[in-house]
Amino acid sequence: MACASFFHFGAPAQVQNARYLGYIDRYKGIAIETFQTHGVPASITLAQGLLESNAGGSYLATRGNNHFGIKCHKWAGEVVEYDDTLKHDCYRKYGAPEDSFLDHAKFLCAKRYRPLHELDSTDYRGWAEGLRKCGYAEDPAYPQKLIAIIDQYGLSQYDSIALTIPAAPVLAADKPQEKSQAVAEKPKKKSQAKTEKPKAEPEKSVATEQRKPSTRRPRNQRSTSTARPLTGSPDNEDQ
Repeated sequence: MACASFFHFGAPAQVQNARYLGYIDRYKGIAIETFQTHGVPASITLAQGLLESNAGGSYLATRGNNHFGIKCHKWAGEVVEYDDTLKHDCYRKYGAPEDSFLDHAKFLCAKRYRPLHELDSTDYRGWAEGLRKCGYAEDPAYPQKLIAIIDQYGLSQYDSIALTIPAAPVLAADKPQEKSQAVAEKPKKKSQAKTEKPKAEPEKSVATEQRKPSTRRPRNQRSTSTARPLTGSPDNEDQ
């Protein structure tokens, strides 16, 4: 394996596995994100992913996008069966590798792994030893393998990056919403102004209609008063 010997970051490129480098470049972003959201060091996440999935080439990674060998336990989603320890074990299946990374971060927030979160966030050696003590892996050399990968590929740099980069994605997501709300409010004001104008116009038309009958009624009354003597109805009543 590429992690058999210790090499610090900056070593000649020929001693590093090209598949490992490609894996790191692809998943370093999600590793930094889960460090910021769940407190799992990015170096530990990348090292575990490289070791457990063989840089994404293992059976579980290719068939179920499971990069960390997490078994089903109380899993309600799809599963993958794999012969591990000479029996059919049930492993979680994910829709995408990134889902496996997120579930791995949540998995390490369980009660049994709480002592790890009391360590310094950059203490990847303590995390590597703690994972073995908390029962994540049965291999006695598991901590040394993780530490070797972290040192050889300089994965601790992503812990430093995660600590220096603010949680900007959430703030950036809020800004477009505020702008869209402001833009949406402007048309409402214009539409209200347009609806107010038609309301004032009918009031003027009603006022003009009320004035017209007032000028016509006196004319009708005058015509009837002059026409009554011609009918002779009052004289017939007297007779």
